Amino acid sequence: MASGRWDPHPGWRNRVDGDLIVLIDQAAAMRRIEQLVDAELWRADKRESWTRMLRQLVYAMDWTTGLVCGVTREKLAAAGDRGLRTVTSLLAWAQDVDLLVVVETGASKEFLGTPTNRAPAYVLVTNQQPADSSSDANVAPPDSESAQLNPPVEQSCHLPHSSVGSKPLTEGRRLDLRPRPNSDWPIWQIPTTPAQRSAAATTLLARIGLDNPSVPVWRARALLHPWWTAGACVAGLLYAIDHHPDRPAQTRGDALRSATDPLRVLGYRLSAWIGQLHRLSPELAGRHGDYRAQQTARVTKRVAAAEQKRAHRNAQPPAPRSTAAAREQARTAFATVLADRARRRTTATDQLPSPQ
Repeated sequence: MASGRWDPHPGWRNRVDGDLIVLIDQAAAMRRIEQLVDAELWRADKRESWTRMLRQLVYAMDWTTGLVCGVTREKLAAAGDRGLRTVTSLLAWAQDVDLLVVVETGASKEFLGTPTNRAPAYVLVTNQQPADSSSDANVAPPDSESAQLNPPVEQSCHLPHSSVGSKPLTEGRRLDLRPRPNSDWPIWQIPTTPAQRSAAATTLLARIGLDNPSVPVWRARALLHPWWTAGACVAGLLYAIDHHPDRPAQTRGDALRSATDPLRVLGYRLSAWIGQLHRLSPELAGRHGDYRAQQTARVTKRVAAAEQKRAHRNAQPPAPRSTAAAREQARTAFATVLADRARRRTTATDQLPSPQ
């Protein structure tokens, strides 16, 4: 901070999910912003102001890493002529639609011991492979007559007269909700990295039926982060959601699917287990490391040992086949052994002293 350089934590890439691509091209970032903003049913003035604030993030991008550093909320608010609460809503929406990832949170100057505060560090991401900006075929030609690129700025808070007759019934919500990518996180493994915690949260939401795009995944990640840190796993949280620690034999029922705010209900269900994870049964305890890889290694070792024993048996010479001559020879040898045993017994009897 004192040197004026913006160097975030070296492990910031771990905060970006594996299915997201960090944008380092400003043209691709601009197209991504326009695509997401056009998908929203917003008023013209909101569309214009939010686009100006998002463009400030693009202007501050690093061309090598894609990091956006040194952009404060006050600067974004001034660019869009809006308040700080609007900037907070903008950043939350950008994270919800997988446009923005906060790779390092901000910090106060008292905490850092520096003359100024530290602004958060962001990256703009996409879930699609960005088009090559150097190709003219992938660059949309400018349209100066487009109402989306040059909308009239309205100073009032009312809908324009041209849009009153077609007021949407969705109250400004998006219609084209994109499906959330599936995740197959091991339910007994404790997530440790940000990417693992994100995958575990997605798996938990899918298990309880909240894997629809209307549930903000960023809120679910923030809600479940303390539980992953405490050593919980997906299997343990599934049991905790459906049971109370004081009444383990009684299920609590399903109240998430029909709830207005299912994440709030989820937090209420889990609040009873704060500091009570030790009361979970041993089979619901979390395991460190990839236990599925360990199980695969053990099974592979057993299969290799069985194959080695089979190969050793196959390497032995085959036993001779039974024939009539071999059986007759065996019977003769057995009769010889019996006759020799009887002869030794008779000899031993004859050598005994006679009774007086």
